[in-house]
Amino acid sequence: MTDMIYPNHKDLYRLPWSLNESPIGWVEVTDVCNIHCEGCYRLNKSGHKTLDEIKDEILFLKKWRKCDTVTLAGGEAILHPEIVDIVMFVKQNGMKSMIITNGVALNVKLLTKLKESGLTGVSFHIDSTQNRPELKNKKNISELDLNAVRLHYAKLVADVGGLTTTFGITVDPENINDIPLFINWAINNINYVNTLTFITYRGMPVSSDIDYFANGEKVELKKNSLGYAVSEEDFDKINIKSQDVYSTIKKHFPYYNVNSYLGGTHNHKSIKWLIGNIILNSKGKMFGSIGNRVMELVQTFYHYKTGRYFVHFKKQRFGKKIFLFALVDKKVRKTFTEFCRYILIHPLLLFSPLKSLNIGIVQPPDFSADGTVDMCDGCPDMCVYEGKLINSCRLDECLNFGSFIRFYIKDKKLASQLSKTYDV
Repeated sequence: MTDMIYPNHKDLYRLPWSLNESPIGWVEVTDVCNIHCEGCYRLNKSGHKTLDEIKDEILFLKKWRKCDTVTLAGGEAILHPEIVDIVMFVKQNGMKSMIITNGVALNVKLLTKLKESGLTGVSFHIDSTQNRPELKNKKNISELDLNAVRLHYAKLVADVGGLTTTFGITVDPENINDIPLFINWAINNINYVNTLTFITYRGMPVSSDIDYFANGEKVELKKNSLGYAVSEEDFDKINIKSQDVYSTIKKHFPYYNVNSYLGGTHNHKSIKWLIGNIILNSKGKMFGSIGNRVMELVQTFYHYKTGRYFVHFKKQRFGKKIFLFALVDKKVRKTFTEFCRYILIHPLLLFSPLKSLNIGIVQPPDFSADGTVDMCDGCPDMCVYEGKLINSCRLDECLNFGSFIRFYIKDKKLASQLSKTYDV
């Protein structure tokens, strides 16, 4: 793709997260779900975990991860009958909590209880890859068709108050061009939305041209063996990279800049996490972004103060004090200059609140021709399995085969197709 716009890792802050120091601890409280999402990485096999099991995992993550936030996931986390007690336990242990939900079972009463128990924020997964009840009997759905659904949940959170609100989508070839529509919706509703996340479609390729191994033994992998098994006709879905998403955003929103990243564990060219933002006022007027120096200073100061790194705020307050960083950050200087030009023309909007639309991009595991899997270096979303920390996106492999799967791609053309990289 000759018109690609690439992020340059040399201009970004490499987030200092590691196995034993990460802002996030990932806890899957259940694998029960009320809808199906394409690219889901969990089979519904075990049901709800007990409260004691969940507490043990939270304490393990607190000890070995020094996490700032516990992400409560599933399945559908809010279906767990003791979800309020789980949130309360996280708070009692001095950490924030974030629930990932599709929203279908969420209501004001439950959300109010969760907030009173210490919930920090809600991350909604709402996209066109889901078999949502709102999409029943509808065809050719775009992300634009779901904006009314998103706004309903954004206002629900706003009515309860005091919680951060994130919306995420799984990116595949069918909706990647809808990303600008999604971001425009968030900009137009910036008083309700704090963060957007884009996770590229994840999947383990299933093919007769690939041999699979677990615990040193050859195993048979079928379409229903893993929640994220992908057959050959859908291989294009797992070939979207973080750079593709970044380029799509950057072309439509020049003010968007990323400030930090995580690389891969095997491929030095891969960029697994990208974090950036758009600084704008409450009317949706965009001015610019913050740069790598701001992120480095904030992460360092937070770690100095608390002994932990962070990725979620307790409250999304964003004011003009950010311009103080113009002394050390060229992106903030550029943003401040744009802001001043705007105020000279529109002086009455000087007191309009300044906000940040945070935008994150996550690229799941990549499958290399030599059978290795390129993971996120410093993976934030690690969970507990049999007393060990493992990548949550590959937990199904351990549950079904006893270990991560290795593989050998016999067909060179297929190996090349599945090992797509960009020279950055």
